[in-house]
Amino acid sequence: MKVTRRNVMAGALAVPAIAAIGDAAWAQSPRLVGVFDAQLPAGQRFASLLRDAGQGARTVEGDRIRLAREILASRPPMLAGVTRSADALLFAEVAAEDGYEMTLELRGNRQGCSGFTCNPDWNPLSRQIVGAGADWLGAFAGFVANPSAPEPIAGRVGDAATALAWLLMRRA
Repeated sequence: MKVTRRNVMAGALAVPAIAAIGDAAWAQSPRLVGVFDAQLPAGQRFASLLRDAGQGARTVEGDRIRLAREILASRPPMLAGVTRSADALLFAEVAAEDGYEMTLELRGNRQGCSGFTCNPDWNPLSRQIVGAGADWLGAFAGFVANPSAPEPIAGRVGDAATALAWLLMRRA
């Protein structure tokens, strides 16, 4: 990989976010979980990007509460999603019962996104993703696919519909 100023900055911005994961949580389960709404173009693209990076993604369908409990039963250190707001809220509520906290929310469409960071440790990552402009989904998926060495992926979405990208972290 060619070392560029952009790559160095991306790595430096990710360091506080990775530190927030906690060594114990990371060592217990390196597996990441992504969920997506198949009816949203951004959700479909997110799933495609994760699969291309060798990670799995689950479709949000049926009983959302049961699905969230099933996914969280394996105690992944992170749970990321690209869904509608209502689904994100349901996942966050179930996750809070299991010791997770919402760390990052991004509302985006084909023009870009705006970030709402729920935990100040994640501000650098939020700024990096928002700064990616129309490639916000690729920046988010790049982090989810490999948080220790995030590599932005071309992830433009060609739809004006707004999707919510979110990140839940297990408290250490």
